[in-house]
Amino acid sequence: NVAKVQQTIQQALDHYSDFSSMFMWYDGPLSRSMKCGHLFLVDEISLAEDAVLERLNSVLEPSRLLVLSEKGGPHIEEIVAHPDFRIIATMNPGGDFGKKELSPALRNRFTEIFVPAVDQREDLIHIILKRLSRCTSQDLTPLATFMVDFVEHFTSRTSSAWTFSLRDILAWADFIVATTDRLGARDAY
Repeated sequence: NVAKVQQTIQQALDHYSDFSSMFMWYDGPLSRSMKCGHLFLVDEISLAEDAVLERLNSVLEPSRLLVLSEKGGPHIEEIVAHPDFRIIATMNPGGDFGKKELSPALRNRFTEIFVPAVDQREDLIHIILKRLSRCTSQDLTPLATFMVDFVEHFTSRTSSAWTFSLRDILAWADFIVATTDRLGARDAY
C-alpha cells in the first residue's frame, strides 16, 4: 500500500510541470490557418502595429515559417505553412486618417490590386438593391434610386468636403432593412 502511495505521489510530481503554468497555450487564427492550409485574411493591414507586421515577415518568406517562441516549454515550435495556406490583406490607401503606408519590403510580398471607389450611379443602385433585398417583408426596390438621388443632391449642394462613402450608404440601407417592419419603408428611409 505504501508503494502505491509513493507511485501516485511520483506521478503527481512528474505531471506537476504540466499544471504549474499560469497560462495554457492555444493556437490563434494564424497558426491554425497555417497548419490546416486555410485562407488567412488580414483586414486593414496598414492599421496593424509594426511588431505584428514584423512577425508576418517570416510567414511571407519562401520558407513560410512561424516560430512560436512565446509558447514556452522545452522545445520551440516552428510551424511550416501547409501548401494550401494563403494570406490576403486589405487596406485603404495611405494618407487617410490613422493610415500609414506599408514598407516597400512588405508590399513586395503581396500582389497589389487597386479597387477604385464605386461612384457610378448604376453601380451604386445595384449594390444598394442587393443590400435592400435582405428585407423579406416588403419590396424596397424603389428606395435604391431615391437613396442615390439624395446622395447626388446632397453632394452637389453642400459646400463642405464631406461626402457619403459607400460604407455610409450601406449602413443607411442596413438601417432601412432593420427598421422597415416597425416603421414602414417610408419612415425607415
